[in-house]
Amino acid sequence: MTPTLPLSPGFYALVGPNAAGKTHFLHSLIGPDAAFVPAGSDIHFAGRTVADHLRAATTIRKLSSVSLPDKVQESSRFSDLSVGQRRLLTINLAFAVDAPLLLLDEPFDGLDVTSRRTARENLIAYLAENTDRTIVMASHRTEDFAGLATHVIQAFEHEISEPVLIDDLRTLFPTVTGPIKDVNALAERYGELTRSTLGPTARVTLAETPLDLDSMPGLSVEYPDDAQLLDILATTPAPAATSEAMTRKAQP
Repeated sequence: MTPTLPLSPGFYALVGPNAAGKTHFLHSLIGPDAAFVPAGSDIHFAGRTVADHLRAATTIRKLSSVSLPDKVQESSRFSDLSVGQRRLLTINLAFAVDAPLLLLDEPFDGLDVTSRRTARENLIAYLAENTDRTIVMASHRTEDFAGLATHVIQAFEHEISEPVLIDDLRTLFPTVTGPIKDVNALAERYGELTRSTLGPTARVTLAETPLDLDSMPGLSVEYPDDAQLLDILATTPAPAATSEAMTRKAQP
């Protein structure tokens, strides 16, 4: 069954390993109320020039004013545009569609540092001007979500989790620091994701959270910031998502 998740306005980070079903899930959300930016290798343009493509696009969807990338004009030929210019144009076209749902599949992939910065700045500006929109973005680089994502959707083996607020997942992956013996006992019981040691002290990020963790003597407990949490969620199903939440399956 193709999943259809009720998504309220916000920014949804779609994370998971390669070939886990992220692109298929985005495709399942495409409809008359959605604007879609496909992965770079899937982009196709109509005609030979930017003007050709804009004319073709307006016959399908109503567009507001389209911001052209730097040094790109309507007379520009696509054969003369760089990868970054083509990508930025595609993203800006999606911004110009008056759609409540924006779907982005690896929008910054393949861009150089300057183009990536420009694309991210354009996305931030779009979010600031369109607070009532729903954005779902897939990326294998979790830093692309920094300061943007409000929710997370996980994809593992073509199973798609229900969207969850980032803050609701933060306490699921505590990092515990303390005597090696005590930390090892916790790691053996609850599993570990990362580990470092220095002398008699161990520092471990647990795969689950003990109920009485904060009251355990001799241990200090920290919880991941957004960037750290997204790194974890890109490779590790959240405990809540592995049972009831990951109930929707994307067909390969």
